Amino acid sequence: MNPELLRNLWLEASPFKLVQTAGLLLLVFGLCMAARGRILSPDHAAMALYWLFAVLWGTRSAAMSVVGEIRERTWDGQKLSSLRPGEMMWGKLVGATCVNWFGALPCLVVIMIPVWIGAGPGRALAYGAILLALGLFAQAVALLSSLTLIRRDTGNWRLDAFLCQIAGIGAGLLYYSLWSSAFTFERNGDNAVVWWGHAFDLNSFHMVSLLLFLGWALVGCWRAMRAELRFANGPFVWLAYLVYLAIYSAGFESSIPQVVLLYIGGLSPAAVRLGLAGFALLSSAYGMTFLEPKEPVRLRWLGEQIRAGRIAEAFLALDTWMLSTIAAMVVGLLLALLLISGGAVNYALAVLAMLGFLTRDVAIFVMARALAGNKGDFAALAALGVLYLLMPMVLRGLGLQGLQFLFVPAVTDAAVLSVLAAWAQGLVALWLAAHSISKKLNAR
Repeated sequence: MNPELLRNLWLEASPFKLVQTAGLLLLVFGLCMAARGRILSPDHAAMALYWLFAVLWGTRSAAMSVVGEIRERTWDGQKLSSLRPGEMMWGKLVGATCVNWFGALPCLVVIMIPVWIGAGPGRALAYGAILLALGLFAQAVALLSSLTLIRRDTGNWRLDAFLCQIAGIGAGLLYYSLWSSAFTFERNGDNAVVWWGHAFDLNSFHMVSLLLFLGWALVGCWRAMRAELRFANGPFVWLAYLVYLAIYSAGFESSIPQVVLLYIGGLSPAAVRLGLAGFALLSSAYGMTFLEPKEPVRLRWLGEQIRAGRIAEAFLALDTWMLSTIAAMVVGLLLALLLISGGAVNYALAVLAMLGFLTRDVAIFVMARALAGNKGDFAALAALGVLYLLMPMVLRGLGLQGLQFLFVPAVTDAAVLSVLAAWAQGLVALWLAAHSISKKLNAR
């Protein structure tokens, strides 16, 4: 048996915790059965308890599985063990949440009973499988977030654990909001979602989507654990995820109302698909740039490899935030070329301006990290808030709306000036970031 899993089972599944969890279940279900008028049905109570055990408490347990080891100063010793990254990851993910699942699985059975009676075993099993995957997905996201944040070495572990818990809960709520009740699975219905021009059953599509994203979250946990245990991660798995993310996002072009497309200029389906893919990659670039450490020593080493012509070595050592930024830039350039060929020149210029602002923003994160260390990412986030929110508001208040192209992409007659302003800021920010890295390293 996995030693880390066995260790966590002994630590977490104490008789007191198991009896306490079982007592809470018996108490809640007993009150539901004894209450006059059945104020709260057992299946609704079971749903609330499932969210409590699997999502709210489960994400906390998953986030604390490694953070707690760091706080207790036992993580360094575990990293020196002979356990492989997969064993360590499953031991933390399943072992740290074993008590949560001890309380959640009986609730899952109670939830499935009315669906089984009303719609048959097929839909009941499908609903149960989705809820099970949803809980595991939320916990995997919380663990992945914690493994990413501990590389930043902020020292504020309590806040980091809370943020990781919020990330897991948000991931669970995002998917549960798509089918918010068992009633969706009790009816035969003809609900469908159009993806890449093909109609799919809504329930089946969301179930497959959830399982795929759960698989990627588990792969992410494995890769993050490899990085924490000082194993080298190549770029190919992350590139495969970016390809998947782009294809998945682009497929929803058919779901956008035609009124919206006509309002923004009657763009071609290919341009809309590239736009959706580019937006997903852009979100990944900003998210990973904020989350991942941007060490000056590593950046200097990458620059030396590129200057020496060792492109292959530099490519294999690229971080995920670099790969996401490059992917967003490539898709953005393709979208701009497609828009120009279709006559939507202003939209193409807006895309080019957005790429310039992306270059500036990434450089700001790198520069802030070099100047302020672990606190630099939040300083950079505040700077972006000033640039994208405060400055346009100030310009509107002064009656200078025509100068907003200096801070946000423009699709008006000022589109050319917006491109020039964005790339001028981007190049200046790149130079300042390089200067900050050089200054930081020379001061050591």
